Order: sequence, then C-alpha cells, then structure tokens
Amino acid sequence: MGNFSAYIRLFRIEHALMLSIAVLVGILLSQGISGTAIPLFTLALALLVPFFIEMGSFALNDYFDVESDKANKRKDRPVAAGEITNKTALALSGAAYVLGIACAVPLPTAAFYITLLFAALSLLYNWKLKLLPLVGNIYIAASMAIPFLFGNLVVSESLSPPIIAISLVAFVAGLGREIIKSAEDVEGDIKHRGARTLPALVGKRTSCQVAALLYLVLVPLSLLPFFTGLKANLLAVGLVAITSLSFATMAYLVAKGQDKKTLEGARKASLLSLASGIAAYGASLI
Repeated sequence: MGNFSAYIRLFRIEHALMLSIAVLVGILLSQGISGTAIPLFTLALALLVPFFIEMGSFALNDYFDVESDKANKRKDRPVAAGEITNKTALALSGAAYVLGIACAVPLPTAAFYITLLFAALSLLYNWKLKLLPLVGNIYIAASMAIPFLFGNLVVSESLSPPIIAISLVAFVAGLGREIIKSAEDVEGDIKHRGARTLPALVGKRTSCQVAALLYLVLVPLSLLPFFTGLKANLLAVGLVAITSLSFATMAYLVAKGQDKKTLEGARKASLLSLASGIAAYGASLI
C-alpha cells in the first residue's frame, strides 16, 4: 500500500483526474452548443490523453527536481523521499507520454496537434522553462486552460465563446497558483537548479502580491462565461460564488504572509477551488 501511495503521489493523480474532468466539461458543453455528439470510444480516448500526458509530466518533474525537492524538504515527493528511484520515474514518464500521444492519434487533427504541442512543452518545462521568470508559470497556466479548448475541438472545429471564457478563467487561476508554488520552492530551486523564477528575481513578497492580484481578478472574471452564452442556473452561479470567495480569501492570506505554511496551504486549497470552478461551469449543463 505504501508503494501504491508513492506512485499516486509521483503521478499527482488528482491533477490528472481534474484535467480529464475539464476535458469532459469542454466536450459536454460543446456538444450542447453545437448539437453534435461524439462516439463513446472517441470520448474515452479524449479523456485518457490529458490523464497520461499529465502523469508523464509530473513523473518527469520529480526526476529533474530530486535535489531541489530534497532541499525544500518535500516529503510528498516520492523520488526525493527515496520511495521510487530516479530511473523508475524516468521510465514511467516515458511510458505515460507514449500512451497519451497514442490515444490522441484517432482524434481530430487539431486535438492531436494540441497533444503533441503540450507534450513537447511539458518536456521543455521540466528541463528548462520552469527555471525562467514567469515563462514556466505561464506554461502551467496554459496547460490548465487548454483542456477545455481541447474538449471543444474534439467535438467541433469552431471554438465556442463560453469555452474560451472558461479557459481564460482557468489560465488566470493557474498562473496565480503557480507563482505561489514558485515562491514556496524558491530556496531549493535557486540552490540546486539555478532557477531564475519570479520569486528569485523580485522576492517572495512581491511575487505573492502578484498572485494575490490575479486571484482578486478572478472574482469578476469568473462570471465572464455566463455573459458569453453559458447557461446560468442557481447551482452554477452559487458554485462560482463559492469559488470566487475562496480565491479572494487566498489572495488576502498570501498577500499578508509568505511563510511556508501559508503558501503550502494556499497551494493545496487552490486545487480544491479549481475543482469547485470546474464543477460550477459543468453545473450549467443541468
């Protein structure tokens, strides 16, 4: 059971599941808008693509970050904790990438190219991009926004305005979360990987203030999908309100204090808030 838990943490299964759910929301919304239904086999492949690519990316992340994770005392990282070897993480990462790309082959051309692009970018991110100011953060934010567009393109060649708006909300939320994560890990990243991330250049406090501002922007921005045609009902709007309140609370906390406990708490809470946001927009289907 301990080993199983280590692999769950290596692959960050909760992240992979969330991306697959985001793709599902994109597909279902697109089907409702376009009136086009896709076969169940295509649906299954579309959900597996982000699941496997995300698994590969996170396993590769632990492979590259083993020394900085040790320095940052990340006991939740199984490679740094000695539960999984570096070679095993690399092999599993490669296998997951292959499976993800293979699942994308039968999908529409645009969806397949998106898969190739983000698989390549995730490799670059883990190798170099995450060490650059904002560049790595922007990539991760984009990877949190693209599942909705990916789902849209699996169904239709035309992008829907509500789905574009949802992707924008996801991008801003993801960017804020990743800046906080960079601030949390800045010491080990500088020492062991020579990182030039935003916190390394301007400090934790300023970086967290930027993240707090992004979170505050989410409060009005989260309503944008409803103004672009997304169906508004009591459940959807209520969940959006809860999500906005949680991000506003996190904005206050990270702007006020930048200690490790606060940043770690905000990072973990943001994942729940993102899940709430996905559920909110999905609730418009009811």
